[in-house]
Amino acid sequence: MSIKKYSKEDLEKMEDLTDYERVNHMTEEEIKENAESDSDAPLQSEEDLKKFQRVKRPRGGSNDNN
Repeated sequence: MSIKKYSKEDLEKMEDLTDYERVNHMTEEEIKENAESDSDAPLQSEEDLKKFQRVKRPRGGSNDNN
């Protein structure tokens, strides 16, 4: 499998193929089933989540609203 890189400009030109009507009408059960079946993004266990640490955004970054 190869990795394809896109620039921001390329991504902005691409057609959005998301079926938002389908997504907006999914039940919590369907969302959970889809998440569990996605081998590219395995769900984190409660034990994994306990290890996560909040990361502060560096000051002076382009998204700094202060």
